Amino acid sequence: MKTQKTLAFVLALGGMTGLAAAQMKTHKLKGWISDSKCGATNHQADCVTKCIKGGASPVFVDSKKTVWKIDNPDAISSKYYGQKVQVKATADKATDSIHVDKVMMAKSM
Repeated sequence: MKTQKTLAFVLALGGMTGLAAAQMKTHKLKGWISDSKCGATNHQADCVTKCIKGGASPVFVDSKKTVWKIDNPDAISSKYYGQKVQVKATADKATDSIHVDKVMMAKSM
């Protein structure tokens, strides 16, 4: 009986690990860089820059206007504030956050 419980636990743990790995897939996303104060309502570069300099955090807003926290905000150069961008990032839907691996100006949205 103890062996069956142990086996069931190991299988369940393995399944959760696979699920976590599936959620942590790298994606290419298009959107813009905004700030945590204004979110999806603004993407004017001067306003985004002012808010971030004032203490707000940079956020990524995707094409569906979903606001994603950026867990490594140092990856976002100020030249991208308020700009349409494409990011290569790992998304964590549980925390509505992304880890940005690469960012570049978007050609179109």
